[in-house]
Amino acid sequence: MESLKLCLMTLYHPIVVTEHIKKQRGRRMNWLPVAALLFLALAVRIFSIYVTHYPLASVSVRKANLLLECGKLFVPVLTWVLASYAMTTILDGETLFQETLLFSSYALTPYIILTPVLNLFSRLMDGNQAGLYGSMEFIILAWVVVLMIVALKEMNGYSAGKTVLVIFLTLFTMVMIWAVIILLFTISSQFVTMIREMFYEFIYRMN
Repeated sequence: MESLKLCLMTLYHPIVVTEHIKKQRGRRMNWLPVAALLFLALAVRIFSIYVTHYPLASVSVRKANLLLECGKLFVPVLTWVLASYAMTTILDGETLFQETLLFSSYALTPYIILTPVLNLFSRLMDGNQAGLYGSMEFIILAWVVVLMIVALKEMNGYSAGKTVLVIFLTLFTMVMIWAVIILLFTISSQFVTMIREMFYEFIYRMN
């Protein structure tokens, strides 16, 4: 019940939620809200794919890749958590990793609550209103981003200027993380291909 209350408070009083999280510092963290919110966010994304009116849908139901959609949802959020925690650790931040993850999960509340409503509303719209629908989607995502920025500032006691600096450094770190992952994936794929070709060549020569 407390987690549900904090989710709703995140919409209107995010600073109060950050203060509550900071007061719980030192206690054992309850991971259930994080798991529940991430699961709900994924469920909402899947719901969106199948319910959004097809002239307004960004992803075709027939071409939808649920694993890819899961990555598109979770990778930015989890990378933000990792990168922002790394930057706040370097720049005299106060927040803990689990606190960053917890509030980032709470920050998904606007997406979880409003996206299904928007998806259902899309059934009353046509292709000519794609701009309006896209703007409403942008507002929801912007709300999530603003909540994460508020948490970054309040939970670390940063000034506005330092918050902006940390945001830019966090975004740069996120890009670097993605670049390293892509590079490692590319190298590993090439290595596997090389080993497979060597194996086939060995089998061919043995025969």
